[in-house]
Amino acid sequence: MKEKMIRIISPVTTAIVCLLDAAVLGYGIFAVTKLISQFGTMSIIFAVIEVFALAVAALVTKEVLSNGVIFRDDEAEFTGVDDNNIISYESIREIEAYKDTAASLTKNFDMRHALIMFTTSDKKVNTIDLGIVANSTVNKILDEFKARCDTISINFNQVKKPDPLFKKDRAKEADEEEKNGFDE
Repeated sequence: MKEKMIRIISPVTTAIVCLLDAAVLGYGIFAVTKLISQFGTMSIIFAVIEVFALAVAALVTKEVLSNGVIFRDDEAEFTGVDDNNIISYESIREIEAYKDTAASLTKNFDMRHALIMFTTSDKKVNTIDLGIVANSTVNKILDEFKARCDTISINFNQVKKPDPLFKKDRAKEADEEEKNGFDE
């Protein structure tokens, strides 16, 4: 099979990087106008700082756009992850993906991350955190794994509705802790 790359780009990260790139460009325009209107030590310092800022902005943008999954003939590599990022198709026994999209004002951003959990044939579990990505990206990754490896099961568990029972259970636990004297 041909090598394939699926980019994993978070909409939030993309918006932040675009905003930072716009700020660097705005600062560049300011530095150039200062350099033209008032040629002096401070305007030269502004121009030098702008050259470094442009280099950093280009490297950060390149890094954000290069994150993804590279599917090769016998393995898949998650480029945005440092540890356990290469998965052999032969060793995969089960794949489970999880994403929480239920509406809630009490959840942090890290609770919204999409996760892919690989269970290998020696019963080890490798979890890859994809970050905040679209459901279509998770589905593309899972479809590519379906096409390339023979697994027992591939599941995508998506939480779409908040669980009202969770709040009731939490309230009961808090009441029990208060009665037992375990109040923090």
